[in-house]
Amino acid sequence: MKRILSVALVCLALLGCGEKKITEEMLVGEWECTISNQEAKWENGVFQDFTSPQIDKKLVTYKMYDGMLMKGTGDDINVGDWHTVFISKEKNISIVNSIQYYSSVKWEYISDKQYKVIVNYEVTYSSDLPEWSEGINSRSKSENNCIKIKN
Repeated sequence: MKRILSVALVCLALLGCGEKKITEEMLVGEWECTISNQEAKWENGVFQDFTSPQIDKKLVTYKMYDGMLMKGTGDDINVGDWHTVFISKEKNISIVNSIQYYSSVKWEYISDKQYKVIVNYEVTYSSDLPEWSEGINSRSKSENNCIKIKN
């Protein structure tokens, strides 16, 4: 019995129980995505709560093209809107003329046939004039839940 348990533990250690990750190979194919978008308004010097989600469904296709993962719609990469996709958690901040831009992207593996992407975006303006900030400051959140429908 101890020997069987030892063999099982060694196998587990060798194979690992590592975290599953989204890969380019996994994404290639057609996906049905449910997209939830929310916004928060700037009032009285602070962001308010997010609005109720606006829900939309969209078909998305991932293809490999010239060694890069591309995302778009349809079968022909030469027709429509296609762009390169990078699968990484990233946060970016840039400040230009007292305006701060913040964005974050987080990919979450659910299964080989399902994933989620959460995108947060925020713009804030530092000014002595509050009315300027009211017109510029914005915060949004988008959550894309996608299920593979075709390889």
